[in-house]
Amino acid sequence: MNSLAELNEFWQPVYQSMSEVVVSSALKLWFGNARLIYMDKSIALLCVENNYKRDIIRGRFVDLLKEHFYRCLGFEIEVDVVCEPGIRTEEDAQRVYESYLVERAEAEKKEKEEELADTIRVIKPEDEDKDTPTKKGEKKRALSYYTFENFITGDSNKFAYSACYAVANGGDVDYNPLFIQGKSGLGKTHLMYATVNRLFARKPNLKVIYIRGEEFANQLIESIKNGNTEEFREKYRTADVLLMDDIQFIAGKSSTQDEFFNTFDALYEAEKQIIVTCDRPIHEMNRLEERIRGRLEWGLVADITAPDTELRQAIIRKKAEEVNLILPKDVIEYSAKRLVGNVRMIEGCVKKMSALHFLSGRKVNIDLAKEAVAGFVKEKDPKSDKIEKIMMTVCDRYNISKETILGKKRKAEIVLARHVAMYLLYSIESIKMTFEEIAAIFSCDHSSVMSARDKIERKIGESPEFAADIRAMRKEIGE
Repeated sequence: MNSLAELNEFWQPVYQSMSEVVVSSALKLWFGNARLIYMDKSIALLCVENNYKRDIIRGRFVDLLKEHFYRCLGFEIEVDVVCEPGIRTEEDAQRVYESYLVERAEAEKKEKEEELADTIRVIKPEDEDKDTPTKKGEKKRALSYYTFENFITGDSNKFAYSACYAVANGGDVDYNPLFIQGKSGLGKTHLMYATVNRLFARKPNLKVIYIRGEEFANQLIESIKNGNTEEFREKYRTADVLLMDDIQFIAGKSSTQDEFFNTFDALYEAEKQIIVTCDRPIHEMNRLEERIRGRLEWGLVADITAPDTELRQAIIRKKAEEVNLILPKDVIEYSAKRLVGNVRMIEGCVKKMSALHFLSGRKVNIDLAKEAVAGFVKEKDPKSDKIEKIMMTVCDRYNISKETILGKKRKAEIVLARHVAMYLLYSIESIKMTFEEIAAIFSCDHSSVMSARDKIERKIGESPEFAADIRAMRKEIGE
């Protein structure tokens, strides 16, 4: 390791380079007292004086730091930040670095364990009696919330409801697999859980597994890497009921599709129930293997579409009842007319009306409704459809959900997809988004978007295959 004095010499040009894109007051605020305490060919470790600065830098400036270390060093390097104000000697710095390595290994192990616990649920009947904590400390609704009785039906979802109800109550129907297709937030997962709830009432000892397509792929990769694929297969192939949300995210992944195909066959031959959801029709999943598409069509395909005005009014009334809010007829009609979208948006808006009423003591009227609705319904933006098209194209290309791309996970494949999305949003002429506008979408600093652009431009120049991928995405977007 270099001496602290030598490390300071490395740090100064990086600091000066960042002054080109970060205003001087912000640069001084966050990095004025930062020190480089360790660097080798793979990582640079900065030290700041308090945890607040460490967290802000980690959350908003890591990509920028990586880019400017690259500019000064000529090769890419990982960058991280610690809080340890008492460093005076090289021995102190080495001690902090060694502690950092231990903490990082423990954090990575814990993150993997939490991801596994959060993304695959072996559902049990006792889940009906308690809420399930999420990684962020919030609470998911208990399984008992998801029933057929509190699922509001209309023309847009009645067929899917009836199909799930028939599966849940047994009888002579053979809807296996049951494939439910519809956009996000329309109630696909609610119907899956309602089905499980009713099945448990009939057969409490069922083994039920819920998994999202994206995480099925991730867990398979981990099992291959760790040499425990048999354990992975045993978990899924001994289920009595398999629920897979968002199957579109296994499309294009050869080994994942092989594993799902064999799991499907094992469960189907054992006469176990399979329920799958997707945000698009089967025939539109071009990168999903034909043999899997054929299997999914063996059973019953049920559509859920966006609710019409009458159904939206019924949903608003139901959600208001759940939060003990009395809504006048004109407020219900106004809200239903404006909240054209998914059920989650409607639910969020009703909760906001309830909060405005409770916290401020205001009367529930049209003015309050307008304020609540304004937070969920933006005026029509001619760029919005193109922005959504770009995001969905990147999601499909990398088999990653929009939620994941917009999140904070730092896995290499997720970071690449995030940077590609930022690059396309910036470089496509028909929308001409600024760094600040893109940063607002990703909840980051504009300098992070600039860094992402630079990285993608460099990768395009270095890799003809990657450049071809970018061109293909541009063509699909219509540019």
